[in-house]
Amino acid sequence: MGNLYNVYMQYVKNYYRSKSFYLMLTLILVISILMTYFSLKYVNDLPAFLGRNVSFHLKKILFYFIWSFVLINIPVFSSVFFGSPAISSEIENKTAYYIFPLPINRYKLYIGKYLSAFTVTFIIVLIYSSFEVIILHYLFGSIPLSFYYSIGLLAIFIFTILSITFMISSIFNKNTYAYITVFIIYYIVFEAGSLIINLLYKITPIYLLNEAADIVEKVYLNINTSSFVTSPSLAPATNTEIYTSVLIMIIYMIISFVAGIIIFERKEVS
Repeated sequence: MGNLYNVYMQYVKNYYRSKSFYLMLTLILVISILMTYFSLKYVNDLPAFLGRNVSFHLKKILFYFIWSFVLINIPVFSSVFFGSPAISSEIENKTAYYIFPLPINRYKLYIGKYLSAFTVTFIIVLIYSSFEVIILHYLFGSIPLSFYYSIGLLAIFIFTILSITFMISSIFNKNTYAYITVFIIYYIVFEAGSLIINLLYKITPIYLLNEAADIVEKVYLNINTSSFVTSPSLAPATNTEIYTSVLIMIIYMIISFVAGIIIFERKEVS
């Protein structure tokens, strides 16, 4: 455990010193500031924008939806920045020649990197979430307790998407291939696949990761952002929906995490 902690702390420091971290930090601050400006400027202009009167409740729902729509995509981009090159970069940059022979089990290296990537990703997400809480509280009063539950669900999603990115990173020896593959899997296989299934069969494929991840916002605002054929409900998700989504994310997490460790354990430096 001592070795694992040392590995974790070392990689956390490496992330904080990396260009990827400061680039992602800059992007999230810019996005948060733009969302803040948008919310403050247009909160009272919705009737003119929509062409009709908007109740306080509907206005609140709309702004919660917009902020959450952005929030659910932040872990994907952050995990690509911090997770995709986690293993492949060691091969591409030749640092594996010095790291792999160290007297530390490879699974500890893998877990240490994984936890450090989760830490910096969660920090990035919390920065945006803090802006969201402050602005929405300022505009609409108290934040529902279920909103804070969504942060816990978001943490599960981050663990899951990082498990997938680490597994992909373990397969490739070049960062570029890992970056592209993760984006293809999430935005083409999951997102586009979900949309196609919705359009063709009029059902929501809850077994796809992006649909399970929607529980982050549906726990307090039940609008499915990837579905255009079913009528959205403004009622929060039921306990059954929450448990099902969490179970699906955990299954993805466990399978990809175990597969990633197995691949990494057998990976050779050539």
